[in-house]
Amino acid sequence: MKNTEEHFATEQSEHKKIYSQNALIAFIQKLWDTRFIRFLFVGVLNTLFGYALYAFLVFIGINYLWARVIAIIIGIIFNFFTTGRIVFNNKDNWLIVRFVLVYAVTMSLDVFVLKRMVEKINLNEYLAGALNTIPIALLSYLLNSVFTFKTIRLFKKSSKDSS
Repeated sequence: MKNTEEHFATEQSEHKKIYSQNALIAFIQKLWDTRFIRFLFVGVLNTLFGYALYAFLVFIGINYLWARVIAIIIGIIFNFFTTGRIVFNNKDNWLIVRFVLVYAVTMSLDVFVLKRMVEKINLNEYLAGALNTIPIALLSYLLNSVFTFKTIRLFKKSSKDSS
């Protein structure tokens, strides 16, 4: 029978992640274990998907504001699954309600700023859409971290007042 130390060592080794013997692949695997790296990857993927859809809709003749709204609505579904599953390791589909609320806020701000950039600053619709994408994506991540998936707490829970 194994003693406690041997059992603990065996248990630990069973839970250790096994990385490739190829140094480059092992490095990539270790990077992938970091939530921030997964966020960057998924953020790029979601951004490319959303912007490509927006640009395609503008290209086929849809008004840029409607194109943005449509791209965001379709992007919400795509983003919910990629962000929830890949970044936050969460498969709770009921969180889509909170996710949609976050996107209602970010979409409203996105369309408001986009309209100002095109109509007031006279930026090209494509450039305005691209420039607006990064700050909106960062705001979405922050709001989803705090409100939807609750991985970031803005305030510490206060202990009960003993007075």
